[in-house]
Amino acid sequence: MKLITFSRGIVNNRQLAKVLQVNKIYMHFSQDLDFARTDIFVGWGNKPNTRASRKLAKDGEVAFWTLEDGFIAYIEHPSKQAERLSLIKDERGIYYDSTTPSDLDHLLENQSPWFTSEMGVRSANAIQQCTKLGVSKYNQCRQEFPDWLQESIELDHDIILVIDQTFGDCSIVGAQAEQSDFSRMLDWAVEQSRTSKAKGSLVVIKTHPDVLLGKKRGYFGFKSLPDGVRLLSEDVLPKALISVASCVATVSSQLGFEALWYGKPVHCFGIPFYAQRGLTIDHARFEVKRTPVSLHQLFAAAVFQYPLYWHPEKQCLCEFEEILEWMQAQIMARKQSCSALSVIATSLWKRSFLPAFIGPSANKIRFSTRGVGNVKELHWGMKTSPVDQEHDCWRMEDGFIRSVGLGADLRRPCSLVLDDVGIYYNGHAPSRLEDILNKIELNEFEKTRAQRLFDQVIDSNITKYNIESSDLSLADSYKEAAVGKEILLVVGQFQEDLSIQFGAATINTNLGLLRAVRARFPDAYLIYKEHPDVYSGVRLGKLDDHDVLQWADAYVTDLPITVCFSFIDRLCTICSLSGFEALLRGVVVSTFGLPFYAGWGLTDDALDVFSRRKRTLGLLELVYGVLVLYPRYVNWDTRTLSTPEIIIDQLIQERDNTVLLKPNWMRRQVRKVRYLWEALIC
Repeated sequence: MKLITFSRGIVNNRQLAKVLQVNKIYMHFSQDLDFARTDIFVGWGNKPNTRASRKLAKDGEVAFWTLEDGFIAYIEHPSKQAERLSLIKDERGIYYDSTTPSDLDHLLENQSPWFTSEMGVRSANAIQQCTKLGVSKYNQCRQEFPDWLQESIELDHDIILVIDQTFGDCSIVGAQAEQSDFSRMLDWAVEQSRTSKAKGSLVVIKTHPDVLLGKKRGYFGFKSLPDGVRLLSEDVLPKALISVASCVATVSSQLGFEALWYGKPVHCFGIPFYAQRGLTIDHARFEVKRTPVSLHQLFAAAVFQYPLYWHPEKQCLCEFEEILEWMQAQIMARKQSCSALSVIATSLWKRSFLPAFIGPSANKIRFSTRGVGNVKELHWGMKTSPVDQEHDCWRMEDGFIRSVGLGADLRRPCSLVLDDVGIYYNGHAPSRLEDILNKIELNEFEKTRAQRLFDQVIDSNITKYNIESSDLSLADSYKEAAVGKEILLVVGQFQEDLSIQFGAATINTNLGLLRAVRARFPDAYLIYKEHPDVYSGVRLGKLDDHDVLQWADAYVTDLPITVCFSFIDRLCTICSLSGFEALLRGVVVSTFGLPFYAGWGLTDDALDVFSRRKRTLGLLELVYGVLVLYPRYVNWDTRTLSTPEIIIDQLIQERDNTVLLKPNWMRRQVRKVRYLWEALIC
């Protein structure tokens, strides 16, 4: 089987062959060229240049596939050469041509084989997440509402949204509509506005993005618009616009389909694929009776079943939900944005990887030893602060699933946090993570994802650095020594670390923590575990054995923390990240400081100082906030923003091929040279 086309654009687009799972799409230069009955002709949409190949396929009695962008197609506007996220391959017609049956029509008319109750739940969950993120067909950065529209919204006017389209588009002809239908639609909207019982009313015409770019023209212009009608020339977020509208009027635009997701009344003046199915108010006559469907059935057919999805990072076919998760990472980074960012006092090594993390949030990045004027500053953790304490700044720090290898060994991170409020380990002040957790409300899509991510972390035994063995046989001797006592693990921290300076309160040393734990749990079996940076030789500060064993029953250095989780009953810490990792594994956690995961009802806290943390969280809410919403992840194979799920899969593979951490000076120097080379060159 070969795929054959008359379109050079299709042949030159290498992604199309990959999505269609063929090695090559062949150019057909002559209508006299021989082809086999097993070959398939392909063309793009209903454009004029597809007519010859469609006719040749029909005459030769071979199959013809119509290709088109899916309904959620790009993370940017396609004019920016963004990679396509979805592709429709229709073997019957194409969805926007109501004069010919399409594969989408076939799905909607024959639901019993594929639309199950599980599919209905999946559809409902995906709609929730699409509307929460505000995804659309194109997902470029958008503009704010113009003043006149914002004023109308604040005055609580009735806003009737009218959707313009590009002049002569195939979807208009396919919807059996013409220019007069746009005039009829506007007349209807004006009449609705005139008779509105609201205290004010406004008809807003949304201009198509291609018209705003000057590539095409629409059906409406600035001239000759009736009173009470405004043309919106700003490229605003469709979600924001649909949300403030009382109803939406369209001829055949996809925005009508999206408006249904938001529960808006949709008036159709043509016959798009979603019309005449009991979901819209139809102003056009259609001779063919369509089967009524629910919104969940329509969404499942159009979004799950009809298109193919191509993961831009993994470079393979995938399900829609993976695309949605990937898009969320890009969208969240954009929301935290500024025009310019001055990165203060960072090393050459950090400069090599920071742009991949902060580039999506800043139009311009400048590395400097000090702040410059009114430019927003970015500082690493709490090491430095603006000279002017009133100056607005962001802070960054390693994420919670970081790498295979230590940062002190110059291992570049796979995740960082970028905080525009404070920083997560400073428990004495607010942080963006604290704001996220105070406000977090998970929908069903997010709950499912949080559970799946939770399971992935536990099943793979992923931690922050992933440098330790997970041989559970190492735990046996400690379980025997405890002879039935409650086993407590007291985790040491590097005492000069800023997390101690800003995350501790009354107890700020490892020895002080040991004393406090022994006083609170006099009958328990205490194991003190040294910090990996200390026992590996990266940092100084190892406690003397005699001092530790005055309070603890055992002193361990290279016993992996993940092994400890398998047999301990409780973990005690000032503010170590290991407390969060223990919570995920069902271990009781007692805190003696101000860690980010304390004060939410999940931990046993020695201090009652969490007045800013105003709610009780479930574990999945904590997981989603800490691992999805707060950090950002970079895939170093593609140097693009990624998802925690993809990064964990990569770290598992990398960990399996990496020599475990050993406290050996020469090994460490070799590691540092290799990691530095990767950061600066690869």
